[in-house]
Amino acid sequence: MSRSADELEHEVEASRERLDRTLGDLQSRLTGPGLARDFAGLRDPGRSLGEGFGQLAATIREHPLPALLIGAGLGLLAYDEARRAGRRRRVPVPPAARPAEGDLPENRGTRLDERLDAGVEETFPASDPVSVRITK
Repeated sequence: MSRSADELEHEVEASRERLDRTLGDLQSRLTGPGLARDFAGLRDPGRSLGEGFGQLAATIREHPLPALLIGAGLGLLAYDEARRAGRRRRVPVPPAARPAEGDLPENRGTRLDERLDAGVEETFPASDPVSVRITK
């Protein structure tokens, strides 16, 4: 069941070779010509952006339900953030600064009676024979 030393040595050598290849690939990409080659693909961002949207559309067509759930979740997050931002923008008014309804000038007794009379007159003009019966 245990492996021999030769098998282990062979496995270690194979791992080293893979690591050397990976490091070589990374080195070639990080040199001047390698970086230039990578950045050359960025010259036409419109094309790569269009390809990205094409892939996104294909994925949505393949999996519509997860896409719908993701969209709904993002919509709820946006709604919640907008609601919280609205709450933060409000300036709270302390209770002492709020006038009581009875203290407002338009709600004082005589003024209120005048407004009610004007409203009744507006609704039921005096020229209407029925309004005389209603108001008296």
